[in-house]
Amino acid sequence: MKEKELQQRQVIHVHILATDRHYYFGSIQAIYDTLSKEDIGIALQTLYNRRLNEKYVNDKAVIRKGVLQQKKRSA
Repeated sequence: MKEKELQQRQVIHVHILATDRHYYFGSIQAIYDTLSKEDIGIALQTLYNRRLNEKYVNDKAVIRKGVLQQKKRSA
């Protein structure tokens, strides 16, 4: 049987420096459902504008986007 193609799913990792806590989200918007602008030091629209092509770092947080690795399944 052919292997099903897996859709690449993005994951956004947020590391809060003050507490050394790590969070994982499926979208930029989801970050702001859990954390505030004050928690991460950047506003929603500004983060959208950056597109997270590279990691974002400030004195409060490190934010980076990656791809969730999944086990391949057979059809």
